[in-house]
Amino acid sequence: MKNRKKGIVFAFLILILANVATVHAHCPLCTGAVGVAAVSAKYFGMDSSIIGLFIGAFGISTGIWIGKKIKKEFIKYQLPIITVLSFLLTVVPLSGIGDDNLYLPLLLFGEPGSAFNKINWMDKIVFGSIVGGIITLVGYWLHNFIKKVKGRVLFPYQGIAISLILLFAGGLSFFFIFR
Repeated sequence: MKNRKKGIVFAFLILILANVATVHAHCPLCTGAVGVAAVSAKYFGMDSSIIGLFIGAFGISTGIWIGKKIKKEFIKYQLPIITVLSFLLTVVPLSGIGDDNLYLPLLLFGEPGSAFNKINWMDKIVFGSIVGGIITLVGYWLHNFIKKVKGRVLFPYQGIAISLILLFAGGLSFFFIFR
């Protein structure tokens, strides 16, 4: 019964994807791909930083997608504001799903406990989200740069491919760093 439900969901997703019109950078498909990657990382028991990586990418992708859908600019810096708000509204509520912390010792000089001689910590999901957001912005910039230089998209779903390759490289790096 469980496999049948999975098959129905999979068939439904295939039907939706088969009816997708022209795909632009950071569209619903890009955002969905990153969201699926985040859920998959959690399902396979990956480190919280890897899950955060995809959560941050999802927040940035959603913000860019929604911001580009609004054709008229109502306020200055509208797209960056929408993107940052989307990132924060995605990351902040989801930062509590893990309880792992990343400890960053800064033991340079001074009395113990001073600004330059203490151990700082950061939630791994928040850390991964920040890195994932940056990676997504780099992927988005790289996709637009290629389009500008070459005058066209080099292959179908180029924006998705670049973003996911960079995110998986970041996730692989986190896997070996934090294991």
